[in-house]
Order: sequence, then C-alpha cells, then structure tokens
Amino acid sequence: MGVLVDTTPLRVSPDFRRLWSGQAVSFVGSMITTAALPFQVFRQTHSSLAVGLLGLAQLGPLFICAVVGGGFADRLDKRHLLLAVTSAAVTCSAALAVNATLDHPQLWVLYVVGGAVGGVTAVSSTVLRSMLPLLVEDELRPAAYSLQAAYGSFGMMAGPAAAGLLIGGFGLTSAYLIDVASFGVALATFAAIAPSPPVSGGTAEAATSLLAGLRFLRGHRVVISVFAIDLVAMVFGMPRALFPALAERLGGGPVLYGLLLSSVAGGAFLAALASGWTARVQRQGRALLVAVGAWGVSVAGAGLAREPAAVLTLLGCAGAADMISGVYRSTIAANLTPDSLRGRVSGVEFAVYAGGPVLGDVEAGVVGGLAGITFAIVSGGIACVIGAALFAARVRGLATHQRPRPTDAATAP
Repeated sequence: MGVLVDTTPLRVSPDFRRLWSGQAVSFVGSMITTAALPFQVFRQTHSSLAVGLLGLAQLGPLFICAVVGGGFADRLDKRHLLLAVTSAAVTCSAALAVNATLDHPQLWVLYVVGGAVGGVTAVSSTVLRSMLPLLVEDELRPAAYSLQAAYGSFGMMAGPAAAGLLIGGFGLTSAYLIDVASFGVALATFAAIAPSPPVSGGTAEAATSLLAGLRFLRGHRVVISVFAIDLVAMVFGMPRALFPALAERLGGGPVLYGLLLSSVAGGAFLAALASGWTARVQRQGRALLVAVGAWGVSVAGAGLAREPAAVLTLLGCAGAADMISGVYRSTIAANLTPDSLRGRVSGVEFAVYAGGPVLGDVEAGVVGGLAGITFAIVSGGIACVIGAALFAARVRGLATHQRPRPTDAATAP
C-alpha cells in the first residue's frame, strides 16, 4: 500500500463514485456560500460579534435537523431523502442571491436563510454519512473516508478562495449563483444512485427510533469520546469568525480573507492526498489524540504570528492535523456502529462535527470582541492541547483503541 490516497473505493463501487462526485461538486459551491455569508454580515455591520451571532442563528436548526434527519435516514430511502434536501439547498442559495441584488440587502435575511442552510446541510450530511459505510466493505472505509476528506478539504480550500475572487471581482450575487449551479450538478449525479431503502431494524416509530440511537451511544463510551474530543477542538480552536477582522489586521481585504479560510482546508487537502498510510495505523485512538494536540499547537502559533505567510502556513498545518483526526474519528465511529443505527448515530455525529465550528464562531466572536483577536486564537489553541491530554488520561478506551482485525470485523454487531 502506497503513501498517496487509496482510490480503490471509487473503482469498485459505482454508487460510491456517484455519491462522491456529486458531493465534491456541490461542496465547493457550499463553501463559497459559507465564506460569502459571514463576509456580507461583517461588511454590513463591521462587527465580529455579529458574525458570531450568524453561527448562533445556524446552531438550533443544525442540531435539530441533524438528529431528526438521522431518524429519517434510517426510516426512508436515503437516495430520495438526499434528492429532497439538495433541492431545498438550491432554494436557499437562490434566496441569498436575490437578497444580494437589492440596493439595501436585508441583514435579517442572512440570519434566517443562514439558519435554513444550516438545517438543510445537517440533513444532507447525515444522509451522506449513513450511506457511505453501506457502499464499501469494512476494510475500504479508511480509504473512503480519506477520499471524502479529500473533496471536503479541496472544497474548503477552493471555495473560500473562489469566494474572495468572486466577491472582489463580480460581487456577492455571483458567489451565491455559483452555489445554485453546483447543486444542479449534484442533483443530476445523485439521481443515478441506486435506491437505498431502510436497513432491517431501522423502521421503528420516530420517538422509539431516536431513543434506540441514544441508548446505543450511552453504552459506547469510546464513540461518545470521539464526538466529544472533536467538539472541544472545534469550539475552542476554530477561529473562523475572527478571519474577517484578522484579514484587516494583516492589511488585507476579501482575497486575504478567502485565503485565511482556504489555508486550513489547503493543509487538509495535502494531507488527504498523502493519506495512504492512515490505513496501516494500528493504534487509531492514539493517532486521533496526537492529531488533535497538533491542531491546537498550530492554531496557537497562528495567533501569535504577525506575517500573513506565517499565519497561512500555520493554519495549513492545523488543517492537516484536523484531516488526520477526522479520518480516525469517522473510522472508529463507523466500525462500532450497527448498520441499522447508522442514520441516527450519523445525525448525532454531524450535529457535533458541524455544530462544533458554529459554537466556535460564537465563542471566538465573543472572546475576540472582549479580549482581542490574539488572545482568542492563542487561548483556544492551548485549550485544545489541554483537552487532548485530558482525554488521553481519563478515557483509556479511546487512548488504547486499535484497528479491528478482520476476524473482529466479521463478528461485529
């Protein structure tokens, strides 16, 4: 097995290839909108706190739709649900484009539609996460998650950079319209995926169904810890809401703002391309903890740097560490979750993984507004390192978790 990313899942599974391709295209468009929304809020308000409140507006819909959407993903055909939420995403992006064309764009529209975008993204991502393990064999899951991280990190790298260029050259409306077009491509690609009906055991009533997923999580401390450590890393270590103000402090404008967002993803993308080694790591829990610690150190260093090149480089290192931790978070959770509960567990997983950065926007906006940009970024990075050390000491099951042997996978529930 080589060092470069393993593309075997794309070759052996046509439906995984379709799922991956459609999401890769639409994700770039989504990241353009994700960058454009806070920039538009900051342009209209000149307030980092207002940018943080945008995250707060997205938080409720994101959490609710992720958990509820997970139940639907286990009880409905996943392909049909994926097509429905992708259509809803087109509507949201079109509404933002219309608002941007107004002589005086309405700030409340950004918060309301931004919240709706969070809810739609939560359901879509939950369906995608629950479908992926069903499309590849157990031994190909690390490679599949690495491929998923590759398009995700590329989208987070290319999307914000493209947003900065589009906003600077053609205005905010063009950024939102590109997102509309990307979802059109995704709809056509997802329509070719084979039906994905509920797995046996996943069709119970909604309340009972949700409780079953929560009971499973309550009994699996390692899975809960995997979610919790990512929450710590994102809440305290993700300084995304401070990037508009940081770009100004570094003497830049929309282009530098886009590069700051892209730098984290750029490091993740390069790490994903060289992720072939991740499948050979036996002590996956330890690798996860080390990666989270490296994320925190890199973020703290970026907060102390004063030159744009140094800040971008350190944020790139942080992104590489986050990509590695993401591969092991997803792999550990997938290996320990029964097929009939994947939608509900994926819903909780996405609520944590996506909600963490949103909570991080609120935390960074508040701390940055009260104590300054440097303190907010550096203290957050240090908190991540301390959190990784505490998990290593207190949750021995996570620290000692190892890749299951083939015989273990064959007998897993």
